[in-house]
Amino acid sequence: MARCEDDFNPWPSFVDIFSSVILVMLLFLLVTLVNLGYYAQFKFKVSYTGSIATDDLILNSNPSQEKDPVNEKVLRSKQEVQDVVNKLQKKIVVLEKELKQTKSTAANTKNLESPGIDYAEKIDDQKESAQKTFKNNKYMIVTFKGNEVFVDDATNKKIKAFTKEIKEKIGEHKIYITAVDPKNHVSATISKQISLGRTISTRNLIRKFGYEKKDVRVDLLSTVQIKEKIDDKNGYIVIRVKK
Repeated sequence: MARCEDDFNPWPSFVDIFSSVILVMLLFLLVTLVNLGYYAQFKFKVSYTGSIATDDLILNSNPSQEKDPVNEKVLRSKQEVQDVVNKLQKKIVVLEKELKQTKSTAANTKNLESPGIDYAEKIDDQKESAQKTFKNNKYMIVTFKGNEVFVDDATNKKIKAFTKEIKEKIGEHKIYITAVDPKNHVSATISKQISLGRTISTRNLIRKFGYEKKDVRVDLLSTVQIKEKIDDKNGYIVIRVKK
């Protein structure tokens, strides 16, 4: 009876096991690189949007339901900016009341000469607005002078008339506010903070013209193609209308 005298060869089994281990390690490395790519995209969005929360922005991805320290920091920053904006708005209301009282006093004492400033001569109700506006049926552009954050009274009336006209023409619609950063600052962070303040203040203003909160949104991630030639040195905002 013949007997097999071949020796046992362990190398084929060893090669199979070793190749399987290498494939598992490559799969783990691939998963790690994909996670790093998503995290880098998230950090870029956070660094650009600054302190805007996800309910005020148009994002291409759904916000995570898990708690993230980066997200919590962004929300805290947003609340701090909103508090500053609210304080500035309250100060503006107080200054407007004081200005009205001053105008009333100046009108009553028009012929009275005072030692120093004659308020009746200093107050100019016909002063032209330094903020320029351009509008059509789809959007309205508001330019700013210097580092202004809020629109003045003349521009306020123009925006109110624009929204009223849009309501009469197309009925139900939504408004999105996009900002172009000023280019006269060395720091990009300061430019984005100014644009952020302009969009939030304009959003709050338009909501007072009979709009629901959900119908007026800040949209910092979109780019708007405009026909007008605008001097963007100090930046501007675009108030877009969508059905």
